[in-house]
Amino acid sequence: MTSILPREEKISPVQMWLLFVLSDGPDYGYNLIQRLDRMFAGYWKPKAGTIYPALDKLASEGLVSRSHEHREEGLDRRNYTITPQGEEALRKGMGRWSQVMEHVELYGERHRALRRMKKEMPRGELADALIRFGELLKGPSFNVSNVLPALESMEVEVPENVVFKFLYAPEGDGMEIEIELEWPNSKKLT
Repeated sequence: MTSILPREEKISPVQMWLLFVLSDGPDYGYNLIQRLDRMFAGYWKPKAGTIYPALDKLASEGLVSRSHEHREEGLDRRNYTITPQGEEALRKGMGRWSQVMEHVELYGERHRALRRMKKEMPRGELADALIRFGELLKGPSFNVSNVLPALESMEVEVPENVVFKFLYAPEGDGMEIEIELEWPNSKKLT
């Protein structure tokens, strides 16, 4: 996997996002954290333990400059400003990021094209569907609507060897489990 920036730049994605925010103008650390938090809208929660070391690294590389602001009321602040070298690194990084996003968009288009079903169902009904699915997998082919009648009818051929993935993770206050099966060169029969 290639990095977002060329290797010689040695800039992490967090550092790139900091440069991006600083390209709008100088700011101090706590406010940078707040701005990133708003920008990512809950998808990523920037923490001081991540942001301040990233800012220190950017400063040591000459990509941002720091200045100390003494304040009569409240705590002193350390302000950060993007340098011309930082602007150049950001330009390169955003070019690379655009390429990455093109790949993500292509994947997203492919993913959205998948047929899928999501519905809440009683545990017993789900267990019965999984048992039915297991039995159907023993044959050379099956129709997905025989697993769950609500699915669009599609006959698929199943090879002898199938890759099985069982993914699970806490999701909010609950749990999410995904079961994936994949095999090469499967073909739609009808």
